[in-house]
Amino acid sequence: MTSTPPNRLKALALLALGFASSAAGTFIRRTDDLPGVTLLGGLCLLASILLALGIAGGKLPAGAVRVALGVGLVMALFEGAVAYRIVVPAPLHPDPRSVPSAVQAAPSPLWTQAVEQARQVVRAAVSEQNIPGLSVAVAANGALVWAEGFGWADIKHRRPVTPEMRFRMGTGSTLLTTAGARRLVEQGRLTLELPLQAVRAEDEDPRFRQRCEVPTDAASVAIARAAGQPFFTFMQQQVFQPLGMNQTGAESSTAENPEHVGEPEEDPPPFTIIHDGLLNPLGGGRRYGPESIATVYVPRWGTDPRRGVQGMRPRNYSCFGGSMAFHSTPSDLVRFGLANPGGGDGELVGGQVMSLLTVPDRGIAVAVMANVTYADTSGIARRVASLLIR
Repeated sequence: MTSTPPNRLKALALLALGFASSAAGTFIRRTDDLPGVTLLGGLCLLASILLALGIAGGKLPAGAVRVALGVGLVMALFEGAVAYRIVVPAPLHPDPRSVPSAVQAAPSPLWTQAVEQARQVVRAAVSEQNIPGLSVAVAANGALVWAEGFGWADIKHRRPVTPEMRFRMGTGSTLLTTAGARRLVEQGRLTLELPLQAVRAEDEDPRFRQRCEVPTDAASVAIARAAGQPFFTFMQQQVFQPLGMNQTGAESSTAENPEHVGEPEEDPPPFTIIHDGLLNPLGGGRRYGPESIATVYVPRWGTDPRRGVQGMRPRNYSCFGGSMAFHSTPSDLVRFGLANPGGGDGELVGGQVMSLLTVPDRGIAVAVMANVTYADTSGIARRVASLLIR
């Protein structure tokens, strides 16, 4: 058999399908948690090249050519459909009434009506803003009266958010760090010329790819030097333990992103292909952090989670210490808020992820934490607080 123009056209068509499958697989892998599709696209491309060479050389019978083109078309359509699902995502929680939740304990009868109204406000916000998971805690008259988790801590595995689930505080870490600094100032061991400022780190900041046994941000270094002990030890002993904040801690230099994804120590490409293409779809593969901390997501496009979300690029905040490295629960934060009135918000990669609101004269504190950036946690906290003040 010899190569003919029709055969060459068929070979080009098969190559085009292979490249389309590979490109779609790469796009899907970069924007969604479906690494197996990347491997599938790569195999389709390899097969299309080999088959195209056979078609162009006239070495394949007509029946085999038709089968190859048919299979290539089916695979390209499949990956195209997956890519379309990513570009036009379905809402995570289309019905507010169906948002899963887990409550710590039933509120006292005094607050039952307000809590039920607040619960509906939170469910509606989770659904409308397309938030994967969110946790709320409320204190009134100086005591914790409600704590409940909504949605999923991890989309892929549908891990539920519970009141004990920890969330990353991002720049909200400075709320806690400021309290530690204030204790040293009161003891005359530290002088603050300016208020502590949150670190504004860009997405490509090289410190995200470093590991620090001792935090290197200015606030942590100053407090450790004044206290005469490691920064995290001081915070645990002087701030967290006295307030019963037993679920509050800081990013570990080893537990977070243990596979060093995106860091110089990451496995070479052949091994990452095995991890992402074979092991991950089977339930194995690389780990990005402890399961006791909610997975962080970012908007897939721009700054609006309603257009779809994807996992945040793995990074390690251990070098940022008291500026960005703390994680906590809303229950711990309302305990903190009752003792340290003021509150504030926290951001990760530029988007809000937590808010603490206090009304000192009413003994009210509301903490809201989300696992997607650009969630309107401050708006949710205000609406919940308004229901308690009525």
